[in-house]
Amino acid sequence: MIERMDEVADPEDIAIPRPGRDSTTSFAGRHATNKSRALRGLALYALAFAFLGLVLWRTRVWEMGDSLGQVNPFTLTLIPLFSVVISLPLAIRQRFILNALGQRFSAWRLVPISYYGNTVGFLTPFSSGEILRPTLFQRGLDLPLSQGVAVVLYERLYSSFLLGVVGLLALTWTGILPWMISAVLVPLILTASALPPLAYWAARSFGVRLPLSRLKRLVPGRLRDRLLDASRESGTTLSQLFLSPRLAVSFCLTTYLTFLIMAAQFWVLVHEVTPGVSLSEAWVILVTSNVVGILSGLPLGLGVTDAVMVSLLGVYGVGVPASATVVILMRGLINLPTGILGLLAYLTALRQRPAPALQSIPTVSGE
Repeated sequence: MIERMDEVADPEDIAIPRPGRDSTTSFAGRHATNKSRALRGLALYALAFAFLGLVLWRTRVWEMGDSLGQVNPFTLTLIPLFSVVISLPLAIRQRFILNALGQRFSAWRLVPISYYGNTVGFLTPFSSGEILRPTLFQRGLDLPLSQGVAVVLYERLYSSFLLGVVGLLALTWTGILPWMISAVLVPLILTASALPPLAYWAARSFGVRLPLSRLKRLVPGRLRDRLLDASRESGTTLSQLFLSPRLAVSFCLTTYLTFLIMAAQFWVLVHEVTPGVSLSEAWVILVTSNVVGILSGLPLGLGVTDAVMVSLLGVYGVGVPASATVVILMRGLINLPTGILGLLAYLTALRQRPAPALQSIPTVSGE
């Protein structure tokens, strides 16, 4: 059999493992690689269960019994449904971003990663849970890590800015300012939606770079080198995203739709407890309390978000008992379903694999 091998191929093209040390080393290497992959998979799923534990702790499900009794059964069903509906604009928004990079995916395929990103963006301090999203892009969609980093940076930076924009917009509608001033401010605030692309263009023109290296201390050591290398390579991709006017318009529209769904969800809940709070007031309360909770640096904004929410509800004339009921119901009807759906999205994203490449069909030669 070995003699025939020379007739089939060049000996230099055929690697025949030598018995003894070489074969043992090769087997040990494969064993170590498989073990590393298995441990990595266990770590990813362990993270999922840790995330579930934090969500249950944060929502304090054991305190919901009395408060749930005050809510109409129809409302109990309606409020969590908003957490499902919001997945559609999130996936469509991510599809627009990837399309701008020449990557074509269906919105349905992007639901798990986009929903997970939105969930951890609001529930983790400084949106630190987003660190895993570039790896999920690479693992499930075969997207280069540098592009994944650029997508996450673009989405998080721009959406955070737009969150402040719509917060100011809602504040002008609460009646705190004379209507003539509000009428002038509204179009100005909406125009501010274009500031991030303009700021990036100006920074790029003057040679200013994002201080990404200063954030490396927040990233685990084994993941740090990969993400920092990818971030250096993602500059061109990030420029491609921020300098696309068409993407900016699409991103703003889908993000505003996402925020509208979030505001409606919270307002329905507040209106069930205290009908005197308007939609714009409810949005100001939700935005302010969540932003302060994220910036606090505490795990899931524990305590800070609740305290700010109770205080702002008091500003709009809601008593302390009703405010406490709103906070408890928000944990059980908004945070808990969103956290569970985010966990399911994460587990689904872990199971995603790149679609196999399409094989070309040979043409039939004519007679």
